[in-house]
Amino acid sequence: MKLNKVLVSAAALSGIAAAGTAANADTVSVKAGDTVSELAQKFNTTVEAIQKANNLQNVNFITVGEQLNIPTNDNAEQQVQQPQANAAQVQQEQAAIAQQQAAQRQAQLAAQQKAAQAQAALQAQQAAQAAAAQKQAEEQAAQQAAAQKAQQEAAAAQAAKEQQEKVEQAAQAQAAAQKQAEEQAAAKKAQEEAQQQAAAAQAAKEQQEKAAQQAQQAAAQKQAEEAAAQKAQEAKEAAAAQAAANANAKAAQQRAAQQAQAQQQQQKQQVAQQNTTQRQAANNNNQQSNNNNNSNSSEAAAKAWIVAHESGGNYSARNGQYIGAYQLSASYLHGDYSQANQDRVANQYVASRYGNWVNAQKHWEQCGWY
Repeated sequence: MKLNKVLVSAAALSGIAAAGTAANADTVSVKAGDTVSELAQKFNTTVEAIQKANNLQNVNFITVGEQLNIPTNDNAEQQVQQPQANAAQVQQEQAAIAQQQAAQRQAQLAAQQKAAQAQAALQAQQAAQAAAAQKQAEEQAAQQAAAQKAQQEAAAAQAAKEQQEKVEQAAQAQAAAQKQAEEQAAAKKAQEEAQQQAAAAQAAKEQQEKAAQQAQQAAAQKQAEEAAAQKAQEAKEAAAAQAAANANAKAAQQRAAQQAQAQQQQQKQQVAQQNTTQRQAANNNNQQSNNNNNSNSSEAAAKAWIVAHESGGNYSARNGQYIGAYQLSASYLHGDYSQANQDRVANQYVASRYGNWVNAQKHWEQCGWY
């Protein structure tokens, strides 16, 4: 119910009770900043008249939008002159209006209080949500920091592991290089010793060949002298003596050649054995010294057999890339086609491939080459 309608009804009743006396009043709506005293001054009335017309409990408390009945001076005089019965009725109606206004104000206060409480609750909820969000953000930041720390530690561990592996690989490479250098030094030393032994063997062979030649020359000279002394003997005896002398010389030459070849073979076997362990070399040398007397003749015979089948004993023979009495590949001789180098290389080749000349002859007999 609007207040102006109520007030008009009350004024109408008052007019009826006043036996048709006309009422003079204005209804205004309270605006922001309005006061009862300003309204009384504006409408040329009094504060008491407005208070009575609207049954205000406190003239200093009016609300925005509130409808006030503003009496003029004529209306105020008529209201003062109204009979007591009409005044009582008007007061009752005004009391009812005042109660309604008070209830409305209380409802507005309650609504404002409820809105304030709702706003406070909303702010509290928002604060709680903000705190929860901040806590969640802090937990996520802590988790991210922990994950980042774990990644850094893992990366550091991986880097340390890779560094350790590099150090171990470098140490292994250094050890392998040192071992290879030691092996190369040992091989070089063994090769030098073998070359020295081969040179000594060659010198011994040349000395033996020279001695054999001197022996042959001495034997031939002696035979010549004996033949000259026996000029008077019969031709048959002279021929027989000459044949015997030639046979003896040939046998001596063969023995000297066999001894030289046996010595070469022995030297070659020693060089091959030195490439293995010293213990094997010592055992092989001991065994060789025990078997020299039995193997020299068979080794020399096998060597002579191969020479006879390869070249007929011709150190100048050639067959394509194969050169000399042993028909060795030119790459083995390295441009030195002398008899001494052919003998030395042949002995080294047979010793490294077959072990001895007897085995080489067996291979030749089976395959047609050695």
